[in-house]
Amino acid sequence: MTLRQFPRRTLRGDRELFGIHREDRGPWWFSGDGAGRFDPVGTGTGACYLAERPLGAWVEVFRKEMVLSERAVRDRALSTVKLGSDVRLADITSRRALQFGVTASLGANDQYADSQQFAVRALESGFGGIRYFVRHDPAQKLYGIALFGTAGGYRQPPTALITDAPVPHDLIEQAEALFGYRVLPQP
Repeated sequence: MTLRQFPRRTLRGDRELFGIHREDRGPWWFSGDGAGRFDPVGTGTGACYLAERPLGAWVEVFRKEMVLSERAVRDRALSTVKLGSDVRLADITSRRALQFGVTASLGANDQYADSQQFAVRALESGFGGIRYFVRHDPAQKLYGIALFGTAGGYRQPPTALITDAPVPHDLIEQAEALFGYRVLPQP
């Protein structure tokens, strides 16, 4: 079944997206080896995982690791990304996705095979990525974006604007207050 009529959302090029990554790496990595939920495996294309809010990026990175060392957080950076051009996303958060057999489990199950097959179909149907619910947010109020691009590398597209900064203290406090994460100081 083609996804040409699948629910879509246009990600505006001036919209800020967020990623948390190791300090010694950039945020612009496109996973295509099957390690990521929406990796379009076998296509030469990968997925770069970002979030619509900094808290979504936090939850995507730290997941169920509820007690973190201060070093684990300090060794990472928060990136703010603006793509510079619009991208058409397959929106699996839309209720209309059910018409295509898509349920919430596509973005939440422990097995990635169905999600990766969907990513291949979305890519073949001309989508530039996928909008999904961040799996580890039980309230399903945080959204992730899996952008498609050439697999591997830390190449930044010429139109993208990326700024990196240390993970801010207010984000740590928000993660602690809303989810119960604890960041323990270094002795």
